[in-house]
Amino acid sequence: MKDRQLKVVRLIEPELCLECRFAQMADVEMADGTHQRMIHCRRFDCDNWDYQSATDANGLDLDDAA
Repeated sequence: MKDRQLKVVRLIEPELCLECRFAQMADVEMADGTHQRMIHCRRFDCDNWDYQSATDANGLDLDDAA
């Protein structure tokens, strides 16, 4: 992931992501150093993202796949 710039975006319909094959729970380090639990999406063209709300993130730690 070091070649990509991480962004946090608002999800328009978060419940759609819960069963999506591209989604995974993650612990995200925000630009201010705080940590939050969020859904990480591996899809780059998702229609469920609100791009206007994008903010920077420093890193993420993905949950292990079950």
